[in-house]
Amino acid sequence: MVIAFTGDPFLAREALRKEAELLGLPGFTEPTPEALAQALAPGLFGGGGAALDLREVGEAEWKALKPLLEEVPEGVPVLLLDPRPSPSRAAFYRNRERRDFPTPKGKDLLRYLENRAKRLGLRLPSGVAQYLASLEGDLEALERELEKLSLLSPPLTLERVERVVALRPPLTGFDLVRAVLKKDPKEALLRLKRLKEEGEEPLRLLGALSWQFSLLARAFFLLKEDPRPKEEDLARLEAHPYAAQKALEAARGLGEGALGEALDTLIEAEKRAKGGKDPWLALEAAVLRLCG
Repeated sequence: MVIAFTGDPFLAREALRKEAELLGLPGFTEPTPEALAQALAPGLFGGGGAALDLREVGEAEWKALKPLLEEVPEGVPVLLLDPRPSPSRAAFYRNRERRDFPTPKGKDLLRYLENRAKRLGLRLPSGVAQYLASLEGDLEALERELEKLSLLSPPLTLERVERVVALRPPLTGFDLVRAVLKKDPKEALLRLKRLKEEGEEPLRLLGALSWQFSLLARAFFLLKEDPRPKEEDLARLEAHPYAAQKALEAARGLGEGALGEALDTLIEAEKRAKGGKDPWLALEAAVLRLCG
């Protein structure tokens, strides 16, 4: 009985671990023919069984394991952790049980985070859940952050979470825009320097800034139409709910003229960067002008 656990690495490993506990299997067996053959051999207290982690197993190693796996008796459990199987392994799984665990996205990810938090005795406010869902990190990294947050005393505010969580916000986050809106050129240039040191591309950053200011403009006109927009109105901003909420907060203190000038500045900077000028100089000049 061979069962493959595929999909999201964290979810697949969690599901395999639970199944192994139910079947009384020990930890992972070394993925070699010798170790697998030994694990499958009947013992004093019944048949064998094994759990194999195939994440680092190459094609040559797989070819050596495959004959043994093809001969596993029906009553002997073999659990395979294989989040992203190669084409040859995927073909092998077609005639066997495969349990796939896709990574949750969008609303499914929000529900997933809220449910995981409940298991830790933690109640996530909606804004905090949306913020966590927007971060650059896999489910395992998010799990570690939830465990960390469960140690904090209530109330769990978004400001406290932003200070504690170690994962980076996405490139489209508001850190750089916040520095620009505060008219703080020193902080803005420091953030640019850090992003440059981390290997970010200047044109990508310019695109992210342009997207952010376009979002602010959409938020501005939404507020002009309805100073108290409802949650369903946020979909019109075409952004992640957390980003949309932040844009509404920032747009309340902006003017239409300032937004237009900011967008013109970024368009001009992108033209300069793509026209043979030093793209970092074009980006820095744009940021300084936006802070002016």
